[in-house]
Amino acid sequence: LSSDGKTVAIGSPRNGVNAEESGQVRVFEWDKVSNKWNKKGNALQGASANDNLGRSVSLSSDGKVVASGSPKRDANGPDSGSVSVFEWNEDSNQWSPKGTDLDGESADGRLGTSVSLSSDGMVVAIHVLHLLSLPTSTVHLYPISSPGKQ
Repeated sequence: LSSDGKTVAIGSPRNGVNAEESGQVRVFEWDKVSNKWNKKGNALQGASANDNLGRSVSLSSDGKVVASGSPKRDANGPDSGSVSVFEWNEDSNQWSPKGTDLDGESADGRLGTSVSLSSDGMVVAIHVLHLLSLPTSTVHLYPISSPGKQ
């Protein structure tokens, strides 16, 4: 939920539009004139079967950056997980990737089980179930940059 309460992102990790349980995230914006929630831009789709995009979702304070976890994505081994960050593009009225996906380091890490964006959408905190087969649970902080920016 954005800080003003007018934008909300909702994850549906078992959605199968792309593939079975690939997952989906939709963003809605409150329209006070019509007194209803309207879809904002394109739905964000999981890449492959069983990715579970939308298992975790976080919005920046202004509602213009959304991060979502795909903890079962096989980026670097089975269920290594991944987090995708998208930024609202005013020109196209669509969500565009912000930087590259953040992929889990090893099998069964399930990166993205939970995510939390900073209020300005420039840093994302990501839960990792365990890292390199250690029986632990950790949180990692990642700076986010837009394509072409450092």
